[in-house]
Amino acid sequence: IPVLQTNNGPSLTGLTTIAAHLVKQANKEYLLGSTPEEKAVVQQWLEYRVTRVDGHSSKDDIRAVLKDLNSYLEDKVYLTGYNFTLADILLYYGLHRFIVMQ
Repeated sequence: IPVLQTNNGPSLTGLTTIAAHLVKQANKEYLLGSTPEEKAVVQQWLEYRVTRVDGHSSKDDIRAVLKDLNSYLEDKVYLTGYNFTLADILLYYGLHRFIVMQ
């Protein structure tokens, strides 16, 4: 589990928590979504990564995830539509190891 020690606050644990914190620290909050709906979609995909990708290593599980993503992205450029977000970054990061193994 990743841990971030901050100079002026508590240590933070978990990839999603740390990534969201760093996005805010860098004043890149648009990566968390621009509208309430987009923010909800970002959160949805971050949760999807934790529940469907992290900890799953069988080829069948990952094939199902990739099939779901392929269908979902059929008419979209990014997970929220046309805006690149933290969800795209972290989902790619989570799936990259499986993609290079194929």
